[in-house]
Amino acid sequence: MTARLSRPVSVRRLAREERVAVEATAQERAAIAEELDVLSIESLTADVTLRPWRKDGVRVEGRVRGALSQACVVTLEPVATTVDETFDVRLHPEVASTGPVDVDVDAADPPELLETDTVDVGAIVLEHFVLGIEPYPRAPGAELDLPEGLVEDEPDPSPFAVLASLKNG
Repeated sequence: MTARLSRPVSVRRLAREERVAVEATAQERAAIAEELDVLSIESLTADVTLRPWRKDGVRVEGRVRGALSQACVVTLEPVATTVDETFDVRLHPEVASTGPVDVDVDAADPPELLETDTVDVGAIVLEHFVLGIEPYPRAPGAELDLPEGLVEDEPDPSPFAVLASLKNG
């Protein structure tokens, strides 16, 4: 993604909680909308809290909200949708890369690597905004009408059935 929402925050001297408000400008929203192939982004805001975490790390918690217009997947009409996502990201300089990762949707994400003494809060906000976008927006009452020839009533025969019919002549 080339469109950015960059809001770097130095965490070098983060001794206590720090709050950051993020609001995308009209130019940023237009660039992000083009990159994401959505019709428009009317608003993109976030309230973020940074806290020290495990001595050298930082915990970034917040809530991102947005309003956007997407094309309906059936009719291509504009569909107004919203994003309202919370996030909790932990970063630490001593995160070791491990082998395979077990994914548990109910568990907290593992800490990410904190490579410098700066955290780009805007990038974290944008990531979670994108995750909250409706992937298949539909206009109210939009139904997909397929021509009869495109609807398959019978499943494809298994490859073994095809081979058996060739063997039996």
